[in-house]
Amino acid sequence: MPALERNLRLFGWFEILTSTAPWGVVLMLFNWSRFDVDGAIALSGIYYLSVVVFEVPSGWASDRFGRVPTLRFVGIAWMAAFACWLLSDAYVAMAAGNVLVAAGYASLSGSDVSFHYDTLEALGRADEFADRQARIVSRARVVGTLGAIGGGALGLIDLRIPFLISFVLAAIQFAVGLQFTEPPHLGRAESVVGQVKRCLSYLSNVPLRWIFGYGVAMVVLEHVAFNLFTPWLAGALGRTADDLGSTPLISGLVLAIMGLVGGAAARLSTPTARRFGVRATLVAYGALSALIVTMMAAFQHVIILLFVVLRSIQGASAPILISAAVAPHVEQRHRATLLSLNSLGGRALWGSILVGLAEGARNDVPRTLVQYSVISWTLVVLTLATAITVRRRHGAVEI
Repeated sequence: MPALERNLRLFGWFEILTSTAPWGVVLMLFNWSRFDVDGAIALSGIYYLSVVVFEVPSGWASDRFGRVPTLRFVGIAWMAAFACWLLSDAYVAMAAGNVLVAAGYASLSGSDVSFHYDTLEALGRADEFADRQARIVSRARVVGTLGAIGGGALGLIDLRIPFLISFVLAAIQFAVGLQFTEPPHLGRAESVVGQVKRCLSYLSNVPLRWIFGYGVAMVVLEHVAFNLFTPWLAGALGRTADDLGSTPLISGLVLAIMGLVGGAAARLSTPTARRFGVRATLVAYGALSALIVTMMAAFQHVIILLFVVLRSIQGASAPILISAAVAPHVEQRHRATLLSLNSLGGRALWGSILVGLAEGARNDVPRTLVQYSVISWTLVVLTLATAITVRRRHGAVEI
């Protein structure tokens, strides 16, 4: 099946393009410099709540109409988003861009890993998924560091230039998606309501339910140490929203190092989980994220960057273990929807937190980080306690 083999060759490049995000280095700085911390946090809330709106419909569309058209839509949505940010810096334009970026990420969520797994399954090589996905994510994270460095360097000239580069990358990503071939389908999704009900029925399986719950918590834990990173960094460098100085470049360099760390962590994720257990490894990732935001809340000093660069470990590694634990136990026609529901839960929780804290932020970054820290450790304790209970009653998770 040469067309399916081509999928495997192209998928790595597709993941590299989706992981190379020059805009991510400067967006918070761009919003902070124009709308203060409360406005920037509110825009982040708009993004995450928009993902909630698109998450399940996009997962259902992937299961119903195919992985390939859903993945192609990602590039279209992102090109439209970056065009909004390039053409205007009005709040409504920034909000519209956030909605479109959210639509793209919601469509990507679940569909990319399902496309990879479905292709391998059709070729009779599904047992290769966990290790192949780990390698692909690792390479994408490493190459993505170039986007972080480039975005930060170009942001010194003008914070909009990374948006232009991101537009070009989204166009290339769309072109790669045009070369994909839809893997064979063993069945099509039902109606949206029927599909959601069927997917939620999988959660009667307690170990799968724990993975799902962790996936919800993971979204919050992954983002607490990143949401206010650039304003925190500006403060650590003695800069303000009106005088960013070298903040965009240093931010890009830090994100590049994060990418390298995430690449290494992704490659080590499956052997680590096989050695220490999937649940123990996932809980440890969450505890690390909570520790990072706690250190940021306690000390606004560049030395804390030694902890901050570890932030990408959970984001790079945990989704691999979640996908590997879920895919073999879920029918092909339900995989993308179930993973989308998982992501929806996490983004709804995080978006609600952002909206709830935005009004009281009062341009006070350290205070908001303290609130993030309390929330993070609460989730870590919950995931640890439930992981111990589930292991005692149901044993370990195999991947």
